[in-house]
Amino acid sequence: MRSSKKNQKLFKVIRIIAIVLLAVLMVAIVYFGSLPKQYDVYQGQISEYDITATRTVTDSYETERRARIARSSVSPIYVISSDITAENEELVEDFFNYCEELRKANIDDVGVVIRNKAEMGTLLQKAVKESYQIDLSEDVAYTLANISFVDYSYVKFEANEITGMITMNTLDSQSLQQEISNYVSYMEDSRTHDSIEYVSQKELVRILLNQLLKPNAVYDEKATENARVAAYKNAISEPVMIQKGNRIISVGETVTPHVYSQLQDLNLLPTNSFNYMLLLGIIVYMCIIVAAGAFYLSRYDEKENIDSKTFIALMLAFIVPLISSRYLTSISPLFSTIMFTAVIFAIYLGIQGGITMSWLSLLVVLPMSAFNTELIFVSAISIFVCSVVAGQRNHKFNAATLIILSCVASLMSSLGYNLVTQSSTTDTFNSALWSVISTGCSVVAAIGFQPLFELISNSASPMRLLDLAQQSHPLQKRLFLEAPGTSQHSMMVANLADAAAEAIGANALLAKVGSYYHDIGKLERPEYFTENQQDKVNPHDNLSIEESVAIITSHPSDGLKLAKKFRLPLAIQNIILEHHGTTCPGYFYLKAKKEAQEKGLPEPAKENFAYKGSVPSTRESAIIMIADSCEAAVRSRGVHEVEEAEVLFRQIIKQKIDEDQLVHSGLSFDDIEKMIRAFIQVYAGFFHERVKYPE
Repeated sequence: MRSSKKNQKLFKVIRIIAIVLLAVLMVAIVYFGSLPKQYDVYQGQISEYDITATRTVTDSYETERRARIARSSVSPIYVISSDITAENEELVEDFFNYCEELRKANIDDVGVVIRNKAEMGTLLQKAVKESYQIDLSEDVAYTLANISFVDYSYVKFEANEITGMITMNTLDSQSLQQEISNYVSYMEDSRTHDSIEYVSQKELVRILLNQLLKPNAVYDEKATENARVAAYKNAISEPVMIQKGNRIISVGETVTPHVYSQLQDLNLLPTNSFNYMLLLGIIVYMCIIVAAGAFYLSRYDEKENIDSKTFIALMLAFIVPLISSRYLTSISPLFSTIMFTAVIFAIYLGIQGGITMSWLSLLVVLPMSAFNTELIFVSAISIFVCSVVAGQRNHKFNAATLIILSCVASLMSSLGYNLVTQSSTTDTFNSALWSVISTGCSVVAAIGFQPLFELISNSASPMRLLDLAQQSHPLQKRLFLEAPGTSQHSMMVANLADAAAEAIGANALLAKVGSYYHDIGKLERPEYFTENQQDKVNPHDNLSIEESVAIITSHPSDGLKLAKKFRLPLAIQNIILEHHGTTCPGYFYLKAKKEAQEKGLPEPAKENFAYKGSVPSTRESAIIMIADSCEAAVRSRGVHEVEEAEVLFRQIIKQKIDEDQLVHSGLSFDDIEKMIRAFIQVYAGFFHERVKYPE
């Protein structure tokens, strides 16, 4: 265990050193490959050159100016606050209820008024001030405290109704007062008696609502900012372009800030013999790309371990196209070998890995092509198509299909780009030709060098797995001849694992091929395993339980030795070591317990009977563990009914869960249910009996 941890730490250190060296090499290559032709001009100078655009780029000065204008023209956005609206309605209701309680408290049980009108008005004024922090005028407080209950109910009703209506709108302070006045004007003064000592009902409602209600219009900073960002992005998304061949400045003209910015966009401004700013920019640029790539690989490595040899192969696949592009882009900006990276990474890391790492490779190459927009578009589309075809994990890609589809993608994307930019017929033809040549050469080179990468690495690529799936492999031949029962068992496990992996979206090809080799350790002593015993001769009858357990539990480690000898991929090595996890052979353990009971000895420790492997670390490894146990159980118990098999499967899986064998597998309960259904479907065909033909 300590040795394993040391190796892991050493590998991490080596990986970090390799990434740093790769980054340094990338910086050097890109720096010397991206130095442009320069013109010695500055702002305010009278130009001594006729300068034209060597490529089509965005006019950043004019584009940015228009985008800022569009952003600043967006007005602030206000939205209605449901919280304030609800608070307003609750406040008005609560306020009138509170005042009503004060009014009722002024009448004793026999209906006699306790305080006079002036005292009551003063009391209500102070109470409202304390409870609601509202300063009511004496006449308003006097009116609110002393008008008849009928008039008070009317005022309360109207105030609540008006509140409900006006708060449905988005109102600021000014519009709130205006809306209150508008709604109050429709009220009728329906006092039960006319008294000049009271404020009118309309005026009372208006004054109270103006003091109680708060504007519900809230400045939506996020919406406003989003609108401004959208306006800015819309302007940026329609940039002003400096077209290739356009005259930037002529002899005798003044170099304006706009012209100077255009020269900067085209990388035509002068630099010293060693451009430190360009170097710094490239260092930062490369650090970001390397960090992004390292981050992606680290996240990928958590799910599927990348061994040191595969890591070296991937680094080579990343750096070789970069070095070649350094010289090929001088022939044509579209002549790069990024598709080489796409094919290799897609084979080893899958579709997502191929796309991600190839796009990062494209970003590395861009400075050397002066950030050619056509290269970006053509390469992005071609990378996507190439990775999708080459990254199919469950079966080997067709080389001809990969070459044709990748070249067609490059051709169509190049034609589409040039038609949109309205390039000349000659430019369109040249671009399409170089795009196809670049893609075709890259893909062909990747396919041709694939055996070399297979030799360097030890990964379970589809091509490698398909080679291992052939029954002509030496280990498969030995299994068939020396351990025929194990061979048949492995074939059935492969069918189960293949169906289960397909059902849950795991790597079905890896699960199937891993099943073929999971029991190769039994080749060391095939006769000690039940499925290979003939004539009912069982060698374990002449051995002690401890010796039998040692032989049975050693077959994963024996299999790992054979796997390393024949250079099987690391993923299959893990499957061999993990397919029994840390369980123990139940037959021998129960037999040992029985003997201990008969002899009056303590119950034996279960750990002494356990396999010396580790619990499954991947879904494929867990699938094979479950398929292996289920297949063995069906054979040993003589199950011939689907219903009985399903019960058995669930019992076995429950036992694996109880023994914590699936804690690191990544399987969900939904995955397990799908696996059971897949197993049942396989056995439904296996249990099916043919119709007996007449003799």
